[in-house]
Amino acid sequence: MNKWKIIAGVLCVGVVVMAAASGSPGGMPPYLYEEWRQSPAPVPGNDALVNPPSLQWASVKHFEKRSVQYRVELSQDENFPAGKTIRGQLQRWCFFNPHQKLASGVWYWRYEIQDGKSSVTKGPYSFVIKDNTPVFESPDFETFLAGVAKTHPRVITLGRDLADIHKSAATHPLAASMIEKGQAAAKAPVYYGPLDDADPAKAKALTRVSNNEVLRFHSLVDAYVLTGDAAMREALLTRIDVLLTWPTDDLLGSKVLTCLSKAYDALYSTIPPQVRKRMLAVIAGQLEHGLKAWPGDKEGRQVENHFWQMELAGNFTAALATVHDLEPANEMLEYTYELFLARFPNLAASDGGWAEGFGYFGVNKSAVVDMALLMKKIGGADVFKMQWYQNLPDYYIYFAPVGGRIDGFGDMHDRVGEGDVGQNSMLVLGVENQDPKAIFRLSQMAGKDVDVEAWYQVVENLHLDLSKVPAPAEPPQARMFAGVGLAALHSDVLDSSRDTAVYFRSSPFGAKGHMHANQNAFNLSRKGEPLFYSTGYYTSFCDPHAMSSYRHTRAHNTILVNGCGQAYGHEGYGWIKRFANGSRIGYACGDATMAYRPTVDEQFLDMMETSNQPNTREYGYGDSMLKLFERHVMLLHPDTVVVYDVLESEQDSDWTLLLHTMKPPGLDPAGLLRLDTGKNVAEVYVSGSQPLKASLTDEFFSPAIDFKKKYKATPRQYHLSYVTQGKSKSMRFLTVLQLGDQGAAPVPVEDQGNGTFRVGDTMVRAELDASKPARLSAQSDKACLYINDWPSEVFGEQLPPVSASATLLVEKNGAEVSVQRLANQPPVY
Repeated sequence: MNKWKIIAGVLCVGVVVMAAASGSPGGMPPYLYEEWRQSPAPVPGNDALVNPPSLQWASVKHFEKRSVQYRVELSQDENFPAGKTIRGQLQRWCFFNPHQKLASGVWYWRYEIQDGKSSVTKGPYSFVIKDNTPVFESPDFETFLAGVAKTHPRVITLGRDLADIHKSAATHPLAASMIEKGQAAAKAPVYYGPLDDADPAKAKALTRVSNNEVLRFHSLVDAYVLTGDAAMREALLTRIDVLLTWPTDDLLGSKVLTCLSKAYDALYSTIPPQVRKRMLAVIAGQLEHGLKAWPGDKEGRQVENHFWQMELAGNFTAALATVHDLEPANEMLEYTYELFLARFPNLAASDGGWAEGFGYFGVNKSAVVDMALLMKKIGGADVFKMQWYQNLPDYYIYFAPVGGRIDGFGDMHDRVGEGDVGQNSMLVLGVENQDPKAIFRLSQMAGKDVDVEAWYQVVENLHLDLSKVPAPAEPPQARMFAGVGLAALHSDVLDSSRDTAVYFRSSPFGAKGHMHANQNAFNLSRKGEPLFYSTGYYTSFCDPHAMSSYRHTRAHNTILVNGCGQAYGHEGYGWIKRFANGSRIGYACGDATMAYRPTVDEQFLDMMETSNQPNTREYGYGDSMLKLFERHVMLLHPDTVVVYDVLESEQDSDWTLLLHTMKPPGLDPAGLLRLDTGKNVAEVYVSGSQPLKASLTDEFFSPAIDFKKKYKATPRQYHLSYVTQGKSKSMRFLTVLQLGDQGAAPVPVEDQGNGTFRVGDTMVRAELDASKPARLSAQSDKACLYINDWPSEVFGEQLPPVSASATLLVEKNGAEVSVQRLANQPPVY
């Protein structure tokens, strides 16, 4: 008797209920994320994602240009009685962290807006805490502040006693090399170049040299703390004098502010009075500038890249170093501390991942690693226990495998292509959370020796042995982060030399910031080599090539409708509605119906105008009036990928399926694509419910002009289009990609007609008659995947009743039969 293992396919970790737009496809809202928060959260019908949740609301300062204060009340009694109500203090920012674990059940909250003598109350709103809601408690600010010592150094030493550091550093293998770097930095020439804000050339020159100057400064500070060397102190004072003339805002300024703050902390008892006065004046000026602009406003915007990448951490560090010496430091410390807890991780959901991709993810290190360490070590707020941090190793393992390729979504994906990234966060998470997966990934990148985060290792007296780190036991071969709309399907996730990797994106965040208009797009690599990938070059944030041939849908492996791509902004969103991981089949289904609409985001409309890309159909922008775009993607281990597209529109449309390669492919008259990279080969069969015309070009819509000199070269890339030969309101595409080693032909794919293919021992059948319900199946003697239809029994066992909008994955492993049934799930956001 077979042993059955029934698995329910559940994606949701939490859903925010929003009003649907009138007449929108499937009753979906026009966007899932507001550019500026207008809706309070959490709201009725919404289960809290974490216990306690952060309460957030719209900014009066932003929308009404008024400076106000807020007070929050939270209770399990909707009448908010005294003694049973958590009542916050008056505050300027638009969020409130309860800090304490809340009892299960319904909770009510409201907030009061105070403007002088008048006040208005908003709410009450409600949310539900379940018994199994993940718990993350944090110290309130008073408790956090009480843990910040009044002595120095405290920031540079991560709260550890300096004498203990000196004692352990004497035998630490990394300390000597750090001292050598400090000695070299002390002897290095100092950049005295003038800063003239009115002269762009001078400002540009400063930006070019700043990274090296900042690195030298950090080396000097670290080495001085270890040695107390007088020459290093003098070198630091010289460089402090220079840094005091540099900016302290935005990205460069945040680096400067961090340098000054750590130097103030490290040299505290030996800083000359006049230098101390100047340092405090510059730091205070920046803190006051931030406090005037940010509280009550900045937290309300969904995408604020530079602030979250460096400014938040830079100002937190400055406030932490000077909190007992500067009046504005206390408020800035409270604001940045509470904001981190309320909104981190920005552009992600608690289940993991990051919406803007790996190209820019490393820029967030100052918040993800540095600020988080300070919060834990100095104030006792262990943010590494957040669910997002718990899942961070998986984000790296599945979407940036060591020796492989990153998933390839978002700005700079072409410049950070290799998967050997994330050493800093893997080291810190491996130590702070005792996370074996993080340590394993670190060992894959570092071998036996590792000097990453050397200062952290010396201060914490870490002696790592990475020579014998066991691999995770039988890890799943597929992983999905529904909150950011990413799925990865692998055949051998821990060994890129053997792995076929399929990355899929359909994101609730849409195409804002550094994200691209590529919902329902996939990227495909094999043995660490990109085969079918996003194309274009990150020439700049906004130029004709970046807008039309890099961010635009036409640069990705997805679909054009009437020659038009997806909307920029949060409005151009999608989501993953089904996902399954099996031992022989990995599967994901995305919905990009809402993505193919006009761009209305003001930032991107300005960028389109600036880059001479008119918002017209001629340039690939417009309303496709879609009623449905479902893409089903499956990886049949080890080397077959099947993609099934189901498309419906309110109007007769032209439909185009896009594929892109880095090396020149061959295309025969019948549309059969062959790719030979010298390492891998691929054969691709594309069919549809209408006759298709295949074409190949190596030209971009707008040429890649490397006017910023970022690249040594911009090699040609290759773009394939399969275009319908007639218009229709409904369309189906079936794409079968068969992969193999160079010199050995892939397993033959036999096209048996009517959407039926034999791929080795697997039969793939797709309904290509667009007038009939969409169906797809892949069947072998060990595994079967059925979409929207299935037989009454498989492997001699009865199956659950058929559902018209569901997927069934059945796999046979010895005597055990596993069944995963997946119904459509709403977006997670």
